[in-house]
Amino acid sequence: MTCENLSKICRRWEFNQLFGEPKVPDEYLLKICAIGSGSVGKTSLIRRFAEGKFTTNYLPTLGVDITTKQIQVDNNNVKLILVDTAGQEFFGKLRPSYYRGASACLIMFALNEKPSFEAIPDWLAEFRKHIPEASVPIALAGNKKDLEEQRQISTDEANTLATTYNMTYYETSAKLGGEEIEEIFVGLTRRVLQTKQQNNI
Repeated sequence: MTCENLSKICRRWEFNQLFGEPKVPDEYLLKICAIGSGSVGKTSLIRRFAEGKFTTNYLPTLGVDITTKQIQVDNNNVKLILVDTAGQEFFGKLRPSYYRGASACLIMFALNEKPSFEAIPDWLAEFRKHIPEASVPIALAGNKKDLEEQRQISTDEANTLATTYNMTYYETSAKLGGEEIEEIFVGLTRRVLQTKQQNNI
C-alpha cells in the first residue's frame, strides 16, 4: 500500500469518526494528538484510557490510529478524538495532515529510552510548525515508569524540560494504569474548555 493510499484511508476513517455520529447537544468535540518517538507507548496509553485495556501485542502504528472517548469535565459533556500518530521517520510526511484542527497535544517519551526524551524538542517544533497557536495546550508524559530499574530520565530532568517549553509533565505507566492517565487527558481537556469559555467559543 502506498503512503498516498494509506493517507486517503486514514483521512476517510477520521472523517467518519468525527462526523459519522450525531453530535449530542451541548457536547464539546475536541481533538487531541499524541506524538513522540516510536515504541514509547502512545497506543498503549490511549487504549488504557479509552478502553481500560493493556496488551503487549500491539503492532507499530501505520500512519495514524483514531480512538474516541466520551468524558465529562466540570459538568461539560466532551467527545475526545484521540489521534495516535506513528513515530517512525517514514511517516513524517503524513503526520502534519492529522495535526490540523488539534485542540491539544500530548508528547510522549519512554523513561527508559533517553533518545526518545532527547527528541522532544524536535517533536514540539514539528507540531508548533503546523499548530502555532499558544492557546493549544501541550502536555508531556514520561511512560513506562514501571521499568524503574531501567530508568534513564530523572523526574527533575523531565520537569525542567517541561517548564522550559511551558508543558505540564506527567509520569505514567500504560501497563499498570492509574489515575495519572485520566489526569493527563482530563487536564488537557479542562485547559481547552477554559480557553473556549473565556472566549465564548
